[in-house]
Amino acid sequence: MHVAKRPYHAPRRAEQATATREAIITAASTLFARLGYAATTVAAIAAEARVTPKSVYALADKPKLLLLAVDRAIVGDDEPVPVLRRPGVQALLAERDPAAQARLAGRIGADTLIRLYPLYRAFEQAAAAEPELGEHWREYQRRRRADIRVIVKAIAGAGNLRPGLTVDGATDTLWALLTWSPIALLVEERGWSRARIARWIEELFVSLLS
Repeated sequence: MHVAKRPYHAPRRAEQATATREAIITAASTLFARLGYAATTVAAIAAEARVTPKSVYALADKPKLLLLAVDRAIVGDDEPVPVLRRPGVQALLAERDPAAQARLAGRIGADTLIRLYPLYRAFEQAAAAEPELGEHWREYQRRRRADIRVIVKAIAGAGNLRPGLTVDGATDTLWALLTWSPIALLVEERGWSRARIARWIEELFVSLLS
Protein backbone atom coordinates (compact mmCIF):
# COMPACT_ATOMS: atom_id res chain seq x y z
CA MET A 1 0.00 0.00 0.00
CA HIS A 2 1.34 3.37 -0.99
CA VAL A 3 1.40 5.89 1.82
CA ALA A 4 1.44 9.49 0.69
CA LYS A 5 4.22 11.51 2.19
CA ARG A 6 3.17 14.34 4.42
CA PRO A 7 4.42 17.76 3.36
CA TYR A 8 7.46 18.75 5.33
CA HIS A 9 6.96 21.85 7.46
CA ALA A 10 9.80 23.44 9.32
CA PRO A 11 8.41 26.56 10.99
CA ARG A 12 11.46 26.92 13.19
CA ARG A 13 13.74 26.84 10.15
CA ALA A 14 11.55 29.39 8.36
CA GLU A 15 11.61 31.65 11.43
CA GLN A 16 15.37 31.36 11.61
CA ALA A 17 15.71 32.21 7.91
CA THR A 18 13.48 35.25 8.39
CA ALA A 19 15.48 36.36 11.42
CA THR A 20 18.76 35.94 9.51
CA ARG A 21 17.41 37.97 6.59
CA GLU A 22 16.23 40.68 8.98
CA ALA A 23 19.61 40.80 10.72
CA ILE A 24 21.53 41.04 7.44
CA ILE A 25 19.37 43.82 5.97
CA THR A 26 19.46 45.73 9.26
CA ALA A 27 23.24 45.40 9.40
CA ALA A 28 23.60 46.48 5.77
CA SER A 29 21.30 49.47 6.38
CA THR A 30 23.30 50.53 9.42
CA LEU A 31 26.68 50.29 7.72
CA PHE A 32 25.67 51.82 4.38
CA ALA A 33 24.14 54.75 6.28
CA ARG A 34 27.12 55.16 8.59
CA LEU A 35 30.06 54.43 6.27
CA GLY A 36 28.72 54.85 2.75
CA TYR A 37 28.69 52.25 0.02
CA ALA A 38 32.37 52.02 -0.88
CA ALA A 39 33.61 51.55 2.69
CA THR A 40 31.02 48.91 3.56
CA THR A 41 32.15 45.34 2.87
CA VAL A 42 30.23 42.08 2.90
CA ALA A 43 32.55 40.90 5.66
CA ALA A 44 31.62 43.93 7.76
CA ILE A 45 27.93 43.32 7.14
CA ALA A 46 28.35 39.69 8.20
CA ALA A 47 30.16 40.73 11.37
CA GLU A 48 27.50 43.34 12.20
CA ALA A 49 24.72 40.79 11.63
CA ARG A 50 26.65 38.05 13.48
CA VAL A 51 26.44 35.66 10.56
CA THR A 52 28.96 34.28 8.09
CA PRO A 53 29.80 36.02 4.81
CA LYS A 54 28.38 32.91 3.10
CA SER A 55 25.02 33.62 4.74
CA VAL A 56 25.15 37.20 3.45
CA TYR A 57 25.91 36.08 -0.11
CA ALA A 58 23.12 33.50 0.11
CA LEU A 59 20.72 36.42 0.52
CA ALA A 60 22.25 38.93 -1.88
CA ASP A 61 25.44 40.49 -3.16
CA LYS A 62 26.47 43.99 -2.08
CA PRO A 63 24.54 45.99 -4.74
CA LYS A 64 21.37 44.00 -4.09
CA LEU A 65 21.79 44.46 -0.33
CA LEU A 66 21.83 48.21 -0.87
CA LEU A 67 18.59 48.01 -2.84
CA LEU A 68 16.98 45.85 -0.15
CA ALA A 69 18.04 48.38 2.48
CA VAL A 70 16.69 51.30 0.43
CA ASP A 71 13.38 49.53 -0.26
CA ARG A 72 12.87 48.91 3.44
CA ALA A 73 13.76 52.51 4.32
CA ILE A 74 11.30 53.91 1.78
CA VAL A 75 8.28 52.22 3.37
CA GLY A 76 9.64 51.47 6.84
CA ASP A 77 9.16 47.70 6.80
CA ASP A 78 9.39 44.57 4.64
CA GLU A 79 5.69 44.32 3.84
CA PRO A 80 5.07 44.16 0.06
CA VAL A 81 2.78 47.21 0.05
CA PRO A 82 3.65 50.07 -2.34
CA VAL A 83 4.09 53.59 -0.97
CA LEU A 84 0.87 54.85 -2.54
CA ARG A 85 -1.12 52.02 -0.94
CA ARG A 86 0.05 52.86 2.58
CA PRO A 87 -2.69 54.14 4.95
CA GLY A 88 -1.04 57.51 5.55
CA VAL A 89 -0.66 58.26 1.85
CA GLN A 90 -4.19 56.99 1.16
CA ALA A 91 -5.47 59.46 3.78
CA LEU A 92 -3.48 62.26 2.12
CA LEU A 93 -4.91 61.41 -1.30
CA ALA A 94 -8.46 61.36 0.06
CA GLU A 95 -8.17 64.58 2.10
CA ARG A 96 -9.88 67.68 0.66
CA ASP A 97 -8.85 70.31 3.21
CA PRO A 98 -5.58 72.02 2.16
CA ALA A 99 -4.30 72.55 5.71
CA ALA A 100 -4.94 68.91 6.59
CA GLN A 101 -3.25 67.80 3.37
CA ALA A 102 -0.19 69.88 4.22
CA ARG A 103 -0.03 68.46 7.76
CA LEU A 104 -0.27 64.89 6.46
CA ALA A 105 2.39 65.61 3.84
CA GLY A 106 4.68 67.03 6.51
CA ARG A 107 4.31 64.05 8.82
CA ILE A 108 4.68 61.41 6.10
CA GLY A 109 7.55 63.26 4.43
CA ALA A 110 9.50 63.76 7.65
CA ASP A 111 9.11 60.13 8.73
CA THR A 112 10.21 58.86 5.33
CA LEU A 113 13.04 61.26 4.58
CA ILE A 114 14.72 61.13 7.99
CA ARG A 115 14.68 57.34 7.79
CA LEU A 116 15.81 57.29 4.16
CA TYR A 117 18.29 60.08 3.56
CA PRO A 118 21.52 58.39 4.80
CA LEU A 119 20.83 55.38 2.57
CA TYR A 120 19.85 57.53 -0.39
CA ARG A 121 23.15 59.38 -0.02
CA ALA A 122 24.98 56.04 -0.15
CA PHE A 123 22.80 54.97 -3.09
CA GLU A 124 23.63 58.08 -5.14
CA GLN A 125 27.33 57.71 -4.41
CA ALA A 126 27.24 54.03 -5.38
CA ALA A 127 25.31 54.81 -8.56
CA ALA A 128 28.14 57.05 -9.74
CA ALA A 129 30.64 54.21 -9.39
CA GLU A 130 28.64 51.09 -10.24
CA PRO A 131 26.88 50.95 -13.64
CA GLU A 132 24.52 48.28 -12.33
CA LEU A 133 23.34 50.62 -9.60
CA GLY A 134 23.33 53.66 -11.87
CA GLU A 135 20.34 52.37 -13.81
CA HIS A 136 18.58 51.42 -10.60
CA TRP A 137 19.17 54.95 -9.27
CA ARG A 138 17.58 56.49 -12.35
CA GLU A 139 14.62 54.12 -12.07
CA TYR A 140 14.12 54.99 -8.40
CA GLN A 141 14.14 58.69 -9.29
CA ARG A 142 11.55 58.12 -12.01
CA ARG A 143 9.44 56.16 -9.53
CA ARG A 144 9.84 58.82 -6.84
CA ARG A 145 8.71 61.54 -9.25
CA ALA A 146 5.72 59.44 -10.34
CA ASP A 147 4.65 58.96 -6.71
CA ILE A 148 4.96 62.70 -6.01
CA ARG A 149 2.91 63.44 -9.14
CA VAL A 150 0.06 61.27 -7.86
CA ILE A 151 0.00 63.33 -4.66
CA VAL A 152 0.13 66.64 -6.53
CA LYS A 153 -2.71 65.50 -8.81
CA ALA A 154 -4.80 64.69 -5.75
CA ILE A 155 -4.12 68.17 -4.38
CA ALA A 156 -5.07 69.68 -7.74
CA GLY A 157 -8.19 67.51 -7.87
CA ALA A 158 -9.26 68.86 -4.48
CA GLY A 159 -8.94 72.39 -5.89
CA ASN A 160 -5.97 73.17 -3.66
CA LEU A 161 -3.29 73.84 -6.28
CA ARG A 162 -2.29 77.48 -6.67
CA PRO A 163 -3.73 79.10 -9.83
CA GLY A 164 -1.19 79.14 -12.64
CA LEU A 165 0.84 76.30 -11.18
CA THR A 166 0.78 73.15 -13.29
CA VAL A 167 0.82 69.62 -11.94
CA ASP A 168 4.12 68.92 -13.69
CA GLY A 169 5.69 72.15 -12.47
CA ALA A 170 4.68 71.48 -8.86
CA THR A 171 5.81 67.86 -9.18
CA ASP A 172 9.26 68.86 -10.43
CA THR A 173 9.69 71.39 -7.62
CA LEU A 174 8.78 68.93 -4.85
CA TRP A 175 10.77 66.14 -6.50
CA ALA A 176 13.87 68.36 -6.54
CA LEU A 177 13.48 69.63 -2.97
CA LEU A 178 12.22 66.58 -1.10
CA THR A 179 15.27 64.39 -1.49
CA TRP A 180 18.20 63.33 0.66
CA SER A 181 20.54 66.33 0.33
CA PRO A 182 18.36 69.11 1.85
CA ILE A 183 17.38 66.79 4.70
CA ALA A 184 21.04 65.90 5.35
CA LEU A 185 21.92 69.60 5.54
CA LEU A 186 19.05 70.44 7.87
CA VAL A 187 19.58 67.46 10.17
CA GLU A 188 23.38 67.18 10.20
CA GLU A 189 24.45 70.80 9.77
CA ARG A 190 21.56 72.61 11.46
CA GLY A 191 20.45 69.98 13.96
CA TRP A 192 16.80 70.03 12.96
CA SER A 193 14.47 67.56 14.71
CA ARG A 194 11.88 65.31 13.08
CA ALA A 195 9.14 67.72 14.24
CA ARG A 196 10.90 70.70 12.67
CA ILE A 197 11.46 68.81 9.40
CA ALA A 198 7.73 67.97 9.39
CA ARG A 199 6.83 71.65 9.83
CA TRP A 200 9.23 72.63 7.05
CA ILE A 201 7.65 70.15 4.62
CA GLU A 202 4.19 71.32 5.69
CA GLU A 203 5.14 74.95 5.04
CA LEU A 204 6.74 73.92 1.74
CA PHE A 205 3.48 72.36 0.59
CA VAL A 206 1.47 75.40 1.67
CA SER A 207 3.78 78.00 0.11
CA LEU A 208 4.42 76.14 -3.14
CA LEU A 209 1.07 74.62 -3.89
CA SER A 210 -1.71 76.73 -2.41
